[in-house]
Amino acid sequence: MTPLTFSPEITNAQQERMTASLFNHHLLIVGQTGSGKTTTTLTLLSQLQKRNQTAIILDPTGEYSKLPNTITYRLGDNCYFEAGKLTAKQLLESVQLPVQPLLVQKLRQAITDLQLQHNIVGQTGIYHRLGKSIADHQYYLRQLGNWSSDYQVALLFQQLIEEFTVPALDERADYSLLGQQYDRKAINRAWPQLIALQECLGSTAFRTLFDTDRHPGTMKSELNFVLKMFLHHASQHRTLVIDLSLLKHYEGSQRLLISLLLKQILRCRLADNAGFPVNVVIDEAHRYLPKNEQDLADNGIFQLLREGRKLDLKMLLTTQSPLDLPPRLRSQFNHLIVHRLLDPAEVHCLPGDWRLPDAAKFEVGQAALCLFGNHPQKVRVNLPAWWDKNA
Repeated sequence: MTPLTFSPEITNAQQERMTASLFNHHLLIVGQTGSGKTTTTLTLLSQLQKRNQTAIILDPTGEYSKLPNTITYRLGDNCYFEAGKLTAKQLLESVQLPVQPLLVQKLRQAITDLQLQHNIVGQTGIYHRLGKSIADHQYYLRQLGNWSSDYQVALLFQQLIEEFTVPALDERADYSLLGQQYDRKAINRAWPQLIALQECLGSTAFRTLFDTDRHPGTMKSELNFVLKMFLHHASQHRTLVIDLSLLKHYEGSQRLLISLLLKQILRCRLADNAGFPVNVVIDEAHRYLPKNEQDLADNGIFQLLREGRKLDLKMLLTTQSPLDLPPRLRSQFNHLIVHRLLDPAEVHCLPGDWRLPDAAKFEVGQAALCLFGNHPQKVRVNLPAWWDKNA
């Protein structure tokens, strides 16, 4: 059964061309709650499996577990994300902690120093700045590269204290060294935020997101490794599901992780384009976009939409209202499936010049198929063959 039922005047050959075209561009699925968006998404994913096309679902709710033939990695269960790859900005975003500019600067320095200690110096523990010559420090810095970006997050609090080193305050001062003593007054001023950061790093949300606890005898995969493997080898009628539902009460953490994973997908494709199309799926995508539109350019969803097409990366997004998406993001879509929308302003803001006067009257499962270069077609979504078994 085809995923969509068209009006009788559309020939079978036309239906097949239009259905195939769905997967050649980014696709936006919109409609009110209960209008059939999730059913449509599951139906299209079944078609991707049938066509043997790779699909990666970032699933914040665990809702896509009913889809058959999936390889599922559940954050906090059989997979984790490596915290030692985060920048200072990403780390603060993950714990949603506002800090003073001075501490942001110290955090950047602390991460760099831990990278030096772990990758260049090759020793355990923190990187000691007391008594370290500036010349030696700069020598180490010159050796840092992309290969040496990881660090030990568990040492971050101790390393932050080490960043508050200054020369001696009298004639003993040696300005060829990074520091000779701790600036205890500055440490005391920053202490409340230092403690707050340490508490965040030990929080349930952070430990779940980055699996900082050790589990002897338990096998867990790192998500970046999982993505690399899936992007390098075409799937055989299988779909990768990354289940992020354990973070459903930590929306900010989900937002960060989804952005990071999408950036990793882009990086993998830029480094090694394996030559087969990959479809990335995110449900209710508006929840995982930055609150401030000025931050949109740094968001992984927007970056993949803007840059993914030339790398054969396609994105399928769903949202209740197109008004919930920034105009810059909406403009990236050539193809749409529009379920019931009651507000005329929602129809008016859709990308392209689509005239859909009946959108407010659509029944559950009915939609308008809007393909670039074609007239809108009213369709009904057909449930996949496996649906009744899993209802």
